[in-house]
Formats: sequence, C-alpha cells, structure tokens
Amino acid sequence: MSNAAPKLGKITRERGVAGQISYSVTVTYPGESPETVTFIGSTYGGPIVMIHDTWGQQFVRNAERHGPFSEAWVRSFYAERG
Repeated sequence: MSNAAPKLGKITRERGVAGQISYSVTVTYPGESPETVTFIGSTYGGPIVMIHDTWGQQFVRNAERHGPFSEAWVRSFYAERG
C-alpha cells in the first residue's frame, strides 16, 4: 500500500440488526487498482471491523480516535494514512 493519500469513492451506509451499521467505500491509492473496504460497527459502540478484499477481516485498533462511527469516521480513518 502506498503512503500517498487515497481517493475515496462514495461512502454507502447499510443498517443491520441490533444496531449494527456498515459503511462501504471504494478506495484507490495512486498507481493501484480500486478496492472496496467495508467497516462494520454498532450504534452502541464497541469494536469496529474492517473487511478488505485482499487482507480479510481486521479489528480497527483505537477506533475511538476517529470520533463517532459515521461517514466522517471513515474519512478520518483514511486521512490519517495520507
């Protein structure tokens, strides 16, 4: 993965059961193919899981540093990597 900031596509929100929410976004790093990443969390707090086509599932460490789980959270998550 490149250290350059990625380009984010439209962030799509889906509701699940028992307060579960997911946000999916197409992420493109310079010189790489676009990939879809999905983040799954809860309106009640708790862990956030990132699901990536290549890397599989990973828990996001210290997810609270990006604020409440939302579309802005996803943008903050990727802004940190730029």
